Amino acid sequence: MASLCAPVRDPEVRALRDLKDPVELLRNIFRVLGLMKTDMVNFTIQTLRPHLLQQAVQYERAKFQQILDKQPASLDNTTAWLKAAVSEEAAAAGAPPDPSSPDSRAAVSATAVLNRAYMRLLHWDPQDQKYPETVLMDRARLDTLGQRLQMLVLEASVLLLTNAQCGSAVFSLQGFVGKLRQSVTALLEGSHTREADLKGALVGLGETVLQQVNEALISQGEAALPQESQDLLRGQISDLWKHNNPVRTLIGERVQGFLQAMLQGGPAKRSPELPAPLRLVSTELAELGMAFGQIVHFNRTVFGPFCAPILRKLLFPPGEAEAGEDSR
Repeated sequence: MASLCAPVRDPEVRALRDLKDPVELLRNIFRVLGLMKTDMVNFTIQTLRPHLLQQAVQYERAKFQQILDKQPASLDNTTAWLKAAVSEEAAAAGAPPDPSSPDSRAAVSATAVLNRAYMRLLHWDPQDQKYPETVLMDRARLDTLGQRLQMLVLEASVLLLTNAQCGSAVFSLQGFVGKLRQSVTALLEGSHTREADLKGALVGLGETVLQQVNEALISQGEAALPQESQDLLRGQISDLWKHNNPVRTLIGERVQGFLQAMLQGGPAKRSPELPAPLRLVSTELAELGMAFGQIVHFNRTVFGPFCAPILRKLLFPPGEAEAGEDSR
């Protein structure tokens, strides 16, 4: 067993030598053998994963090519999706928003355009039927991630507003933040699908937050929040249903920067500095970013050959090279 097991199991195998009771020894031998079997299965899966992924890539690419052969216009939505991303990336870079403008094309890269295009999928309008064909198979998972992202933005916004009103003294109390986050998650769960539901949930959440804050203050021998501060916090939380709410917009921009930095594969410090409430949800945000990155990476691997010609036409329209040669 010692020669066959993974190094992580060495302490458990050595511990078997100290057992004198035959029954206990056999019981633990079978237990360790079960762990070794699991280790071997995990190792086999890890070894085969690159080959399985390559097979999956080739299979999905071949099936999609068959669809294109039967329906040549099957990439219209993908073209519109990438064209919108080119315009947005050019505007963000300070270039003319017209994709046909040479200045616009010079200011953006294909990688930046693709990253922005995938980011747009996290905020896709459910009523929009023109979902890009190359991402259609991943829509359910991307929609789920988009809903989780909205919840994290709202949760971080509530934490930021609460911290601003009650101060770090309350936030530093043991268990306060955890209890507050549980209340936020429970009351906002499922409310993002309809605006009316979100309004009602935020009104109830404001009352719950005030109750928990006042209880924490009183437990520390301090007075409850002044009525003016309570009314202000209640109103600020209720206003979070608006998409253009300043706090919600700020948190959303910071989250976008964080996710874009993860997509680019660069260090997290390249994203805007995170406020304290966003750091409180950093674990969930990192998990979401990893799941999003895995979907994006696999999708780009499968459908990159189909998107590349579209991007080439958008960034370098036909005739540009010939025009450059004529000018020389």
